[in-house]
Amino acid sequence: MGTCKATQFWAVLMLAGLIAVGCTPRTTTGGGNEATQAQNPSIPEYPPLHNVDVEVCGNIIAPLKDGKRCITTQLRLWGPVGEAKLVQTGVSLPSVSAVQHKVAIASKGCYPAYSQPSQEQFYWADTIIQINRGGKTTIEVKPTQLSNQQVHELVTGKLSNSSVPTFGGVGCEPAPAS
Repeated sequence: MGTCKATQFWAVLMLAGLIAVGCTPRTTTGGGNEATQAQNPSIPEYPPLHNVDVEVCGNIIAPLKDGKRCITTQLRLWGPVGEAKLVQTGVSLPSVSAVQHKVAIASKGCYPAYSQPSQEQFYWADTIIQINRGGKTTIEVKPTQLSNQQVHELVTGKLSNSSVPTFGGVGCEPAPAS
C-alpha cells in the first residue's frame, strides 16, 4: 500500500512540475528572431529573404486605375534588395508607339529559382512593360524581410501564405550591368 502512495506522490509532483514549466512565460532580451530561435532550436539560421512589391507607373500600356497606369508584381528575393531599373529589351520601330522593357532588380537572386543566395547583381523579374515613346515612368520597390521562421516554413514547404508568385519563363536570370 505504501508503494502505491509513493508512486502517486511522485506522479503528482512531476505533473505539477510540468504544469509550472509550461505556464512559465518565456522572455528574451533580443528581437523576435532570437525568441523564435530559443523556442525552436532545430531551425537553422537562413540568409535574408524578402517579399518584394514592385510597381511601375507612368506612360505605359496598362489598364487605367485611379487616373494612373501601373503594373505591379510581387517577387521573393534574397537580400539585400537594392536598386530597380527598367531596361529596354525591345527594338524601337517607327511604326510602333511603345517599346518593350523589363524590370531588373539588384539582389542575390530569386526564390525558388535560387534555393540559396547567389552573386549580388541585377536579376530579371519576369515582367515585360510596354513604355510609350517619350513616356515617363517611375519604379517603386518595397521589400519586406521574412522572419527566419517564415523562411524555414517556405523552404520546407510548410508556408501557408504562399500567395507571392514566383519567377517564370526567362525571369531571374542575371541581367546586364548596363
